[in-house]
Amino acid sequence: MYLGKQTSILMIVSVMSFSVFGSNQAAIKSFDAKTLPITERSQVITDKQLALMKEFNQLAQARTSAVDVFKSGKVRQLQQLGEQTLVEANKFVEEYQIFLSELPETSTCYTPENVTEYQRMIAELTEANSALSHIASSVGDDEMGATMALLNVQMHAGKISALVQMFQLVKVCNMTDAMGMTKADVERQRAEQNN
Repeated sequence: MYLGKQTSILMIVSVMSFSVFGSNQAAIKSFDAKTLPITERSQVITDKQLALMKEFNQLAQARTSAVDVFKSGKVRQLQQLGEQTLVEANKFVEEYQIFLSELPETSTCYTPENVTEYQRMIAELTEANSALSHIASSVGDDEMGATMALLNVQMHAGKISALVQMFQLVKVCNMTDAMGMTKADVERQRAEQNN
């Protein structure tokens, strides 16, 4: 009789786990469908940004004046691409928040701390992106200052591109969630690997 109760409890837990897994998978599929267009648009913008950065590098290798790069209007183009990326990033975070609200806290995909981190990064990058126009207008004819400013612009472009790549990292949890693992399972595995 005791064995029968244990089996019943295990079956109930299994059914509940499968039910949670099913609803998690539905939320994951919905999130993927809603964010795919955002990710695709972001990738197009990133590709344009990378092409522009390649032009910057070619100008630098051709020993073109860094001042001329700022006068060319390319920094303004980079700023506009940054603005577009940040708009897409905000859309992604909105969808991410909806996705998180549909998950149980035990899901490996339930990471609300990521929202806070993304919002912080977006705020910092928005401020830095806005500052590009000030940098471009303040360079003047100082070649050394223009070279340093160009390095800052390139670092900024790299950070904007990295933000887009982070969208993909959000979805890494899909594998562990699909295996039916909980946050506790993942943390236990990490602890075992670290010992």
